[in-house]
Amino acid sequence: MYYKIDLSNYEPRETRTYLEFDEYKFSTYQLETIEKELNNFQDSFGRPWKEWDTSDLKDRLQNNFTFYLLEGGWCFIDWDKKYPYLCNRYVFPEHRGKGLGKDLVWLRCNEIKKRGLNTASIKLDWWNTPALSVKKDYIFTEIDGI
Repeated sequence: MYYKIDLSNYEPRETRTYLEFDEYKFSTYQLETIEKELNNFQDSFGRPWKEWDTSDLKDRLQNNFTFYLLEGGWCFIDWDKKYPYLCNRYVFPEHRGKGLGKDLVWLRCNEIKKRGLNTASIKLDWWNTPALSVKKDYIFTEIDGI
């Protein structure tokens, strides 16, 4: 399901430290970490995850995406949608269940507010219980698409 996020009354939250990338300028270690985790990742049904790879990362960064990388996970914002789209949030398995997924949502909401915007969008799948936990904030309204 897609959701519109109303940030008009949102107060930026403290999150973990992260790196922000608008260009494809990564250290060797950062790229190796990303590639290793993409190679290891299996979706919830045990299939390899093919949603994106490091060549897609380069393409996205050349096409108005921002990539956020922190210890234990990453996420994107696609700035070219009607509302900035919070996409591809990923938490490494050993970091799950510790609030990192929520931080990945809130750090992007903080970034959107920093840019003076009050609305974003996100996709939250019905089966992804950890991702759905952010809906408790009541700033999410279901929409048909983005």
